[in-house]
Amino acid sequence: MTVILGIDTATHGCSVALVDGNGRCLGVRAAEMARGQSEALAPMMQAVLDEAGVDFSAIAAVAVTLGPGAFTGIRIGLAAARAYALAAGIPCLGITTFDVLMRQAKPFVPNGAATLIAIETKRDDVYVQVFDQNGEALRDAAAMLPDAVPAWLGALDHVCLAGDAAPRLAAVMRMRVDAPLLAATILPNAESVAALGFDVLDAPETALPDPIYLRTPDVTMPGT
Repeated sequence: MTVILGIDTATHGCSVALVDGNGRCLGVRAAEMARGQSEALAPMMQAVLDEAGVDFSAIAAVAVTLGPGAFTGIRIGLAAARAYALAAGIPCLGITTFDVLMRQAKPFVPNGAATLIAIETKRDDVYVQVFDQNGEALRDAAAMLPDAVPAWLGALDHVCLAGDAAPRLAAVMRMRVDAPLLAATILPNAESVAALGFDVLDAPETALPDPIYLRTPDVTMPGT
């Protein structure tokens, strides 16, 4: 049985999940938290392994969200995933937060609609990327002010919103917001991270665990 461990700490949550090659979630732990992910991750992972009855040595890869999202959260998840993967001698697979949220949104998207994923930056701007109904990106990911998003979307006129910044964009864009879609995709979850890991398991070089920030940190070291 091939299993992948998924980790997400990229936004304001922390989750760990174990998924097998048939798409079954063997165990999951998740909590919403603005801080404390570094302390929560190891106990969550052990609880998931215990629930699934799987030893860490049986894991084929670790998949982790790369961002965009919270700078500290991204670094915590990546550091843990890289350490676990290195210790076990298995691949560490990077998955974007946008791809994770799009996977969660996809079952709720009406026929013919595009999906705009919007992630909070805790600043004036938002992180955005738009996908077609098949989950293919229609625009490069970007950070921009909400007022700039309609022009960035161009001729796309049938768009659903997802992600934790979706309510803020809805107020600006006056688009139809599908409430079930929003409810299902506010936070990325580790089950989706692990499931997406199977898409790149045979080509880990295409999913390197390098962070995606989209903009510079609010705080920098002196001289940088």
